[in-house]
Amino acid sequence: MTLPRIVHSIVSAMGGRLATAALNYGLFWVLARKMDAGALGAFSLLTSVFLILSQMSMLGLSVALVRRAAVSVGDLPAEVSNALAFAAPISVALMLGVGACGHLSRHEEFVPAYWLVGLSLLPSAWILVAECTLLGRERVRDVTRVNFVESLFRTILSIAIVHLGHGLDGVFLAFLAGRCLSAVIYVFHPSIPVPRLGQWSAALQRRNWNEVPVFLGIAVVAALVTRLDVIVLYQTRDLRDVAIYAAASRLYDAAQMLPSVAALVIMPVLARQYVDAPERIPGTLSLTLRAGLTAGLGLTVPAAAFARPVIGLLYRPDMAGAADVLVWLTLAAAVMTIDVVLSSTMQAVRAQEDDLRALTVGLVALAVALVMLVPKFGPSGAALAINIGLTARVVMRLRWARRTLSLPSPWLYMTQAAMACAVGLGVVFATLGRGPAVAAFSGLAAYVGAAALSGALGKNFLHDFRAGMALLGRRG
Repeated sequence: MTLPRIVHSIVSAMGGRLATAALNYGLFWVLARKMDAGALGAFSLLTSVFLILSQMSMLGLSVALVRRAAVSVGDLPAEVSNALAFAAPISVALMLGVGACGHLSRHEEFVPAYWLVGLSLLPSAWILVAECTLLGRERVRDVTRVNFVESLFRTILSIAIVHLGHGLDGVFLAFLAGRCLSAVIYVFHPSIPVPRLGQWSAALQRRNWNEVPVFLGIAVVAALVTRLDVIVLYQTRDLRDVAIYAAASRLYDAAQMLPSVAALVIMPVLARQYVDAPERIPGTLSLTLRAGLTAGLGLTVPAAAFARPVIGLLYRPDMAGAADVLVWLTLAAAVMTIDVVLSSTMQAVRAQEDDLRALTVGLVALAVALVMLVPKFGPSGAALAINIGLTARVVMRLRWARRTLSLPSPWLYMTQAAMACAVGLGVVFATLGRGPAVAAFSGLAAYVGAAALSGALGKNFLHDFRAGMALLGRRG
């Protein structure tokens, strides 16, 4: 994949992801006005459960399937058939588990919604196999197109169902219908081999099960890291706090689009580059980390200025507490940029054990922070805990990159960028009385000035970054 193709893939996929995120947020926005806080909190909780478990039917082997699809074509029909044979019975077990949890929950009125979420996991097994295959073949745009079609269908159907007076059960019925639509689309995709019983292989199934422990550990820990905040809020506070937190976290999810898409596009390229020319990786990685951190922290400054008016514009007055949550989560989005780049690099170079170790450290830090902060500070405490967990995870990944890839020391420019961000945020909060636009402009100017003076950008940064991306786009 050449550099222009990489850039084109990122831009195209980014557009599709943003459109999908806009539709998902639009649905949440409508539900926030049609449902009470309790039902909205239940929607957020069940959506989190669905997002976690929809990626679990392969027990973490989705990363391995992406990698195999990237480096081998002739064996792909057998890999796809055996991946589906592996995932299908697990999805049935997950469905039964979700339904049982509904009967054990504190809210009996939501039991049908639990079962509908569980049923949605059945087509999700095939969808996961199909998407991993396309990602490995560098067809990210195809995945984002199908995701957009599903989101559009689900959003329109859910809004119609809610308008007709149906509640949460109707919304998750729309989720199930959307999953089935995506599954059918992937069946007819020309780049995905049709699974066949004759391709089943005991050897491949044994290999898959032998790989499960590490990859499942990564998947479970990553899922907990992603959704533990909502679970702890639900257990220690109430559904209203879950709803307030979800109001801000929906915007946070949108802020993660760019690093997530970039990681999906670059990971297969890095996997091949690691085989063909591993000496290229450290320089490119260093420049990518610097660019991601500088841009991410720069966006944090104006986002903090507009947090309160944005929340006030989008939600009812009783959701005003989401503004403080949003400020912390925009900062977390900047740290997440670094995390996903490093995580993709670890997966590409087959360092899954080190990836699991970093995720575990981050999960422990997150769990401790949530237990300490959520009972007292509620949703804002959960958002602060996200930053703590992410920082611990990034530190572990950077230590690995320095030891394994000989990555040039990142600590100086990261400290400089963090100090520049602190200056920018200080100016924002000092000038908020003059309006968000003035505060955003002043804070961003202060951030850029502080970054330039401190040396956070480095010398000839743009030239070096273009040279590094050109190396990334070259084959060995």
